Amino acid sequence: MRIETLCTGDELLTGLTADTNSRFFQSLLLERCGLTVRRSTVVGDTRDDLVEVLDALAARCDVVLVSGGLGPTTDDLTIECAAEAAGVGLREDERVMEHIRARFAHRGIALTENNRRQARVPEGSEAVLNAEGSAPLIIQRRGRCTLFFVPGVPREYRHLVGSFVIPRLEAMTAASRVGVTRLKVLKTMGVPESHLDAKVQPLLARHPGVTFGYRTHAPENHLKLLATAPDAAQVEALLQAAERDARAVLGDTVFGADEQTLAGVLGAALLAKGLSLGVAESCTGGLVSAACTEVPGASGWFVGGAATYAPSAKATWAKVAPALMETHGVVSAQVAEALALGVREVLGTSCGLSVTGYAGPAGGDAVNPVGTVFVGVATPAGVTVEQHRFGGDRARVRSFAAATALDALRRSLPRPG
Repeated sequence: MRIETLCTGDELLTGLTADTNSRFFQSLLLERCGLTVRRSTVVGDTRDDLVEVLDALAARCDVVLVSGGLGPTTDDLTIECAAEAAGVGLREDERVMEHIRARFAHRGIALTENNRRQARVPEGSEAVLNAEGSAPLIIQRRGRCTLFFVPGVPREYRHLVGSFVIPRLEAMTAASRVGVTRLKVLKTMGVPESHLDAKVQPLLARHPGVTFGYRTHAPENHLKLLATAPDAAQVEALLQAAERDARAVLGDTVFGADEQTLAGVLGAALLAKGLSLGVAESCTGGLVSAACTEVPGASGWFVGGAATYAPSAKATWAKVAPALMETHGVVSAQVAEALALGVREVLGTSCGLSVTGYAGPAGGDAVNPVGTVFVGVATPAGVTVEQHRFGGDRARVRSFAAATALDALRRSLPRPG
C-alpha cells in the first residue's frame, strides 16, 4: 500500500510554523498498521499548486493524508481544491453546520458567515464530526485512492488521526497484513546518540527478529525496537527480550518508554515514595516547574517553584546567604546546593531541586563560560551538585538544563526493590 502525506500552508514554507504533526501519524501508522509513509509533500496556499499536487497524489497513491487549509478564512483553500481536482461541486453538510453552531453557542461567540466555509464538503465525500474543533475530517475517494483531509491544528489533527484515520487504515489493511508489527521506544537522558548506538550494537546479533533504530528528540535520545511476528504473543516476546537486554546495557540512562515523559516518570516515583518537591531555578526561569505541572495529578507531589533569577530573589525565596553569593558567585556549586536546601526548607518539601547557570549569550567567564549549569539536588538521603556544560543558543541551554535537572533528581531516588 502506497501512503503519502500532504501538508499545506504558506507558513510551513516560510518557516513561521514547523510541522509537528507528521511524526504522530508516522509513528501510529508503523505501530498499529506495520506501514510507513513513502513520501511527504509540502505546498503553499496557492490554488493551482494544490490542485496539481492533489491530482498527482490521487493518481499514484492508495492513501493520502492531507493536513491544513480547513479553516474559515479565504486563504483556506484545501477543500475547494479537493473538489476542483475531483471535478465535483461543494455542498453544505447540515450535520457539520449544526456542530459548528452548537460549538459557537457553547463558547458564547457570534457565528459569522465565513464560518459556514467549514461546513462545505466535496460532493460524494464523507464528513466526520470533530470533537476538538469546527472543521470536520473529510474522506474522499478518487479511484483506488482514499484521501483523508484533517485540520492542521495539532490538537485536532491528533484527535482525528488517532480516533478515525488510523482505525480506517487498520481495517483497510487487515486482510493483506502479514503478521503483527509492534514498536517499542526506550527513552534515554545523558547519553549521546553515537554512544547509544555503540552500547546497543552488540545486541543486534542476539535479536535478529528485532530492528534497532534511533531518534534524537533533544535533549533525549530514543532507542526504537521494531518487531514483526505471526501473532501478538510472539511479537511481545521478541520485544520483551530485546528491551530487557537494552535496559541492562543502558542502565539508568533509560528513564521511560513509549508515551512516558521525564517529568511524569519522576512524579510517579516521588508519589510512590511519598515524597514532595520544591524547585528554585535561575537560568531556566520556570521551565522545570512548567514541566512538572504539565503532568496530570502533579499536585500530589509538586508543591511549588520559584524563579530565583536575581540574587535578591535567591536570598528571599530560598534563604541563600548574600555572602555566599558574593564569595562564590551566583553560578557555582555552593549556590546550587544552597538553593536546593533553601527551597526545600521554605516550602517544607521532602526534596529540593535547583538550577543556576549562564544561558547566554552574555555572561560567563574563563572558568565557567556560557553554557555552564549547576544542578542541586536535596533529598532525605543527602545533597548532591552536578556541573554541566551545554552548547548551543540560549533556548537550547535552558531546555537542556531543565531536563537535566529533572533527570538528576530521578537518578538520585532509590531504585524500586
